[in-house]
Amino acid sequence: MSEIHRFACDAMAATFGVAIRGQEERYARQAAHAALEETGRIEKELSRFIPSSDVSRINRLRRGEAARVGIAAFECLQLAKAVCKETGGAFDVSLGTGLDRVSLDRKNHSVRVEEEGVTLDFGGIGKGYAVDQVAAVLKDWSIEDALVHAGESTALAMGSWPVEIRNPENQARALKKADLRSRALSGSGVQLQGEHIIDPRTGKPVRGRLGAWAAAPTAALSDALSTAFMVMAVPEEVEKYCTRHKDISALILTRRRKLLYFGAPWS
Repeated sequence: MSEIHRFACDAMAATFGVAIRGQEERYARQAAHAALEETGRIEKELSRFIPSSDVSRINRLRRGEAARVGIAAFECLQLAKAVCKETGGAFDVSLGTGLDRVSLDRKNHSVRVEEEGVTLDFGGIGKGYAVDQVAAVLKDWSIEDALVHAGESTALAMGSWPVEIRNPENQARALKKADLRSRALSGSGVQLQGEHIIDPRTGKPVRGRLGAWAAAPTAALSDALSTAFMVMAVPEEVEKYCTRHKDISALILTRRRKLLYFGAPWS
């Protein structure tokens, strides 16, 4: 088996890691360093806690105003609006303040706010997006066999990599092991993202499940969907979504410790 080289950095309130297989150590280190630099750049654009970020600038817009934004904010918002619509509002980066009040101008790469009071937070999609960008840089370095992850919440396999889905009540215990092949996997749960996950459609805490995981073609999408699957009705809404989207897999851990599977095979 080829030696695996591992590298990490801290950004976006998480530890991002890269594991590279089949490369000389010095080259792997250079590629990983270049790739992981993306996380800091993306944090500066997406964090609502940085006053100069694109997200902060959007949040300061008044009714009818627009702002040109960078690629990261525009693409995250574009995907967030699509997932919000497809999940019936179960995923909402506007914290319930009205994502439908935000419009996108693709020609000018700008964001317009139709009503005041909109507050965007990309916490449920930003880390996944950063993982995708790290992987894109690795591909630019001709690396095809790697695993990129953001803490314990999101992983993206370039090639085939073994992964473990951890029990949100006991991180030392694995609920499931699988080979992740050219896909991303994200998880949300009572310990992964706090014990008070709110359903943006009702404003009330989520009940009935301990954790939710989503496998998807991109890490940004799996990140968003794992959050959505925490609040969507089981089995009705989750099963319906996976039936409509053949490349998506869902795993739900109920309060009764029962695992429910939906969608495409995990491996």
